[in-house]
Amino acid sequence: MLRYLVFFLSTSMFVNGINWHSSQIILRHLYDLQDEQFAVTKEYLKLEIKRLNDLQRFITPIFDWYINYSFMKDTYILSHIDSIKLMSRVYNNLSEIKKLMSNKHSMKVFKQFDEHKAISELNIQSAYRSLRRIQKVYAIPASDMAAGKFKDRTIGDPMDACECYVMSKYSFEEYDTYSVIDWTVQTYNKWLMDRPKCVDIDKLHHYIKAASMSTGFNFETLSDFSNLSHPETSEYFAQHFSLMENALNIRDVNIQSIDIFHVYDNFEQLGRYKNFRDLCRTGKSVRPLTFDSKCRYQTKNSAYWTLMPFKEEDISINPSIKLYHDIIYDEEIKIIKKMASEDLIDAAYYFNGKIALVDDLRLGQLKWFSENSNPVLFGKLNDRIECITEYSTNTAEGYQAVNYGLGGHFSEHVDAFTDGPKLNGNRLVTILFYMTDVPEDGYTVFPNINFVAHCRKGSALVWQNLYLNNGSVNSNTLHGGCPVMKGNKWVMTKGLYEEGQNLAYTWQDNKIITIV
Repeated sequence: MLRYLVFFLSTSMFVNGINWHSSQIILRHLYDLQDEQFAVTKEYLKLEIKRLNDLQRFITPIFDWYINYSFMKDTYILSHIDSIKLMSRVYNNLSEIKKLMSNKHSMKVFKQFDEHKAISELNIQSAYRSLRRIQKVYAIPASDMAAGKFKDRTIGDPMDACECYVMSKYSFEEYDTYSVIDWTVQTYNKWLMDRPKCVDIDKLHHYIKAASMSTGFNFETLSDFSNLSHPETSEYFAQHFSLMENALNIRDVNIQSIDIFHVYDNFEQLGRYKNFRDLCRTGKSVRPLTFDSKCRYQTKNSAYWTLMPFKEEDISINPSIKLYHDIIYDEEIKIIKKMASEDLIDAAYYFNGKIALVDDLRLGQLKWFSENSNPVLFGKLNDRIECITEYSTNTAEGYQAVNYGLGGHFSEHVDAFTDGPKLNGNRLVTILFYMTDVPEDGYTVFPNINFVAHCRKGSALVWQNLYLNNGSVNSNTLHGGCPVMKGNKWVMTKGLYEEGQNLAYTWQDNKIITIV
């Protein structure tokens, strides 16, 4: 993936555009875009060759005439007839030459590059962040990722020196010092093989020196950089070596490069996301089943569903989380994905009532559906939701389909709070439909209750965001989507609001909603 994006960046033919890697659907369009741009390039070359040949055919006889008559120019200007003929000839010749050199037809084709969705350096940078996010969450050393491996899995083609250098560059620019060392070592080792010009070895050496001073690693023991002479920084390096050695209380300056990531990972795991990352990495819920956890065929006393009852599985009592199997059908999923694929947009994250497009918070592409976009389909889904939740969908928000691409994720959050003005109250219930099998990564996890959702295509997670006695937010509903490392992930969500429900409290009276 990165190699492909770097290729597009290197062509320098594109302007700023959409976030190309944020969904699997948009990634597929890259191949179409490449075909289109190559077709444009081929047409441009054909027109340019024709234009230059025409110009040469036109210029050659003019040049021959000029050679033959240049010695007569003094007598030419003495005759009015000859002078007018010369003026007319020069005018016509210059007009035709100007037309042939104006490149009108070729430039018209060339401008088609700007009419397509673009790939910019910002897109490459976002793709880099996604790879780093995958590294951090799943604890993948750069040596493994550069080899296209993760444990026993193949996650992509091996990366070359140029691609590793891009990772080093962006790591340095974003002050990701451990990543700088991790990726610079890979870049240098690969650069030694054929020394490609895409790697600025002086900058690479500067990157690892600066990162070494910050982290405490001795760069010369990580890879053979000692043969590179940089006298302008040697004295500065010597002055700060003791700080490097003790920055993280690392006494062994002969530490192996494979240990770089593990030290970094241990440092990162001290943060508040430790449990979230542990669950994403293991894919295992750290909670035993209780006596109250049961599986059943559920009809909710509905005569309609007696012939085809729901497959209901208890996941959690606090908060109430249930998993329903085979609740959305293949044909329905096919229709929804087709409808969504036509005009996906980058997923937003709401913070303090404002929309933010921040990769670190959320990365994917989505489509909001109104009930009128397919009344029959969404009407059937509403009937099922009302049956299993026993709440009304009349005041609910629309359906939101989301497709995830490289590193696609949703950081830890609660669904309770309304994105906009609190017109219908907060979200009482969330329904999360799975429209593909979840890959070996990309799980939905609830870190506060140590639950990892292993959901199959056609299933749905349903949970209550609020306590039913007073409407306060249940903090145990904190959840997030792990980054997708490889594969395709489609989900669809719907939130049911407090408005219109039979509740034990009056939600309009809740001026301040507390989190319990």
